[in-house]
Amino acid sequence: MSDNLVESFNKLSRSPKLPSGMAVNEWHFDIRYVPLEPCPSHVVAMMNPGSRYFHLERVPLGVGKDDGAIAFFPETGKEAAPVVARALLFAFVGNMGLNKMMGRNAPKPYGPWNFTTEDPELAAAVSDELKRIGVRAPELCSVGVAKSGIVKIMQEQFDGFYKGLSNSAGYTGIAAAALAIPDAIIFSNFKVDNPRETDSESQPKELQYVLHLANSRPGTAGEIDSQAFGAQSIKEMGRLEDTLKKKPEAVVRREADDGNADAALDYGLRLMIGLQCTRDRTLARDYLVKAILAPTASDAIKTTAHGLLIRWCIAAASDCIRSRYMLMAAHHADQAALFSRRAAPKGNAPASVLLFMRNEFERFAPRMPQLWLLFKNAVLVHDEREKQIQSGIGKMQQKRLEQPLRYRCAAVGCGIQADTGKMLLRCAGECDADKKPSYCSKECQRADWKNHKPFCIPGAECSVVDDGSYGDASLASKKGAIQVPITHADGSRTLLSSSTMDAQMLKDIRDMTEVKDQDTPPQGMSSSVTLDLDCVD
Repeated sequence: MSDNLVESFNKLSRSPKLPSGMAVNEWHFDIRYVPLEPCPSHVVAMMNPGSRYFHLERVPLGVGKDDGAIAFFPETGKEAAPVVARALLFAFVGNMGLNKMMGRNAPKPYGPWNFTTEDPELAAAVSDELKRIGVRAPELCSVGVAKSGIVKIMQEQFDGFYKGLSNSAGYTGIAAAALAIPDAIIFSNFKVDNPRETDSESQPKELQYVLHLANSRPGTAGEIDSQAFGAQSIKEMGRLEDTLKKKPEAVVRREADDGNADAALDYGLRLMIGLQCTRDRTLARDYLVKAILAPTASDAIKTTAHGLLIRWCIAAASDCIRSRYMLMAAHHADQAALFSRRAAPKGNAPASVLLFMRNEFERFAPRMPQLWLLFKNAVLVHDEREKQIQSGIGKMQQKRLEQPLRYRCAAVGCGIQADTGKMLLRCAGECDADKKPSYCSKECQRADWKNHKPFCIPGAECSVVDDGSYGDASLASKKGAIQVPITHADGSRTLLSSSTMDAQMLKDIRDMTEVKDQDTPPQGMSSSVTLDLDCVD
């Protein structure tokens, strides 16, 4: 903080009462998040309860409107304190903006006698910060926790301000009513934790890096051929390995600090997952924001960084998503959708955006109707994707399973099944994990691709066609084997099982047996062929 600002503040005259003598010179403050697009930001609100005089500073001070002050997103009172303390001093030294409004007629600036705020954690943190920077008055370095009556007055004052701000931004009538008025941020009742690992986070960190990057790039959703995805991932991991050797943490961080947008994106993602560095949530966000704000940042880099920050917001805690985090996640989704259109006009939005819209946005929107109102770019790409999904499904109106069977090949007419899912291949595309079809061979996967392709996107239904045989009860089989059912002319079934033959051999045997069985009268006659397989009736 500027020594001149602190010095100027310390020189202000102070008295237990306001200069008018009509009210106590006590000032209440808090910090809030204002989500209005396209420039959401935090603000420090301050008020004198006795006179009801209200003032507000957009923070951090000096940040332009174009970047929306996204660099500042405090998660603790200690993180917020330096910015809040500077805003308080700036407001009083600047005479609460009265000099600009009233010119020579403005009253002489004065200092506060004491401060209060609603959040105990913020009160303690700002107290320590004011001491640290050299504020001399002991009363000011002991911020009190406000009583409920003062908090209520502050909310009333802020309500009036926010309604006026919303109207000036073009939100009136029903639209204005949909906007929830921001509350003061309370840090003491919410702690950022380290959420339990998801399935993706239990994977090697190099693979996590590649998948997060792929899901956040522009034009990715629904465009990755599942047959090529694995090979592409291997190539990406090879390139990543080379990059990690050439640019260890110290190198990539130095390049990022020098303004290299690619390096900032790279380092931010490394910090996010702890790839060859200590996992650091706060630093990860700092560098991803650097990538967005870098003068050299392309639309593709901005898309990817915003896409990664969606996850940063919703992963703050394992048991809930606070409204401020939800609103910021939606902002990043909205920006990712916007820049993705610029980077890849004919492509789809990143998978990270569409997954967020489906899994979080739709879940919160009934309780937060302002989401539909504020984040129109994200809503638009979500609606477009839904139309594409419905269009693709409409072309294939066959009866389908609600969930794929992990132990059975999804190709229509194949019939191969196994006693463990690991024995079958699984689609590696963008379809949801619980909707991924399994296949006994690449041939079956290729044969089913025309059917599965419209469904190989986030949020789509299961693509597996129900051919009427899925209701049959499973027959026992030898562990570690693949098997295929044979239906005889009399309706009975036999399961051919083998741990040595491949799927095609078993299907050839089935086809041969079923044809032979159709030509053989069922009057107790039977024929048998000795094969290298286990036959289980």
